[in-house]
Amino acid sequence: MTYRLLQALDRWVIRHDRIEPIGSGGYILRVKLTRHRGGRIVLRDGTVIRPGDPLAELHLDNERAAALHAEGHSGIRFRREIYRALAALAGEFARREEYRPIAAVFGASLFWAEATHAGFEYRDLSPFTRWWLGWWERYLLSQYHPEGRRRLDRGRRTVLREVWMSRATVLAFARGGAAAAAGGSSRGGRDQ
Repeated sequence: MTYRLLQALDRWVIRHDRIEPIGSGGYILRVKLTRHRGGRIVLRDGTVIRPGDPLAELHLDNERAAALHAEGHSGIRFRREIYRALAALAGEFARREEYRPIAAVFGASLFWAEATHAGFEYRDLSPFTRWWLGWWERYLLSQYHPEGRRRLDRGRRTVLREVWMSRATVLAFARGGAAAAAGGSSRGGRDQ
């Protein structure tokens, strides 16, 4: 698949799945409002996610991520951009009526181990989803990353998992920054 075709497919998915920018845009993450379709989940801080609960599904802005790699020192800058996006999302939780009932944010990631440093926790996916979505995520990484397929050889980029963060932990970014959020929230349930 050519890079131009991949970009067109990316834009189509964004429109089709109604994936929105956070706030006025300019962040490395985007969100899709959805409902939980799985079983009951209890997050580390005690937040309970039940079938049908409103969630925000996180999606990486592939173009912005690729631009970070082109400028060098992408690991540190990528982490800063994730923190910046989560802080903006916390603001959206307070400002936008449709974001107020969101219980948690989640997304599929090959970088689930690194995400724990930002306060995320991870969960396994079903074998089928792990296989097909994992293949797609590895393909995207090989296409958008400047090192191409060689990037897949560094680290363990073979297992895809879901990363989760409760509403309370996202709000900790707005109150106390990444350090507070990475430590987790001691309050359970759905606050604010």
